[in-house]
Amino acid sequence: MKMFKGMILIAKGGWDAEVIWISQGGFFAMHKPEEGIKAVGPIWHLPDGTAHGTFSVNEPPSYDGHPADLEIGEYEL
Repeated sequence: MKMFKGMILIAKGGWDAEVIWISQGGFFAMHKPEEGIKAVGPIWHLPDGTAHGTFSVNEPPSYDGHPADLEIGEYEL
């Protein structure tokens, strides 16, 4: 199924994340949208739903995933 702007996905941490922008290489999602942008700004995700810092260098590995990773299921960009 095709991913679309405005859809709500569930983070591995248990909260909602709203897709706000989609590109060929990934997408931005607003985590905890009910709390507004001041709570958690947009987070970049790869097509498989893994969360990544937008301007990070030498991020430490996360072997079992990160709480901000999203459960994508059968959705694709």
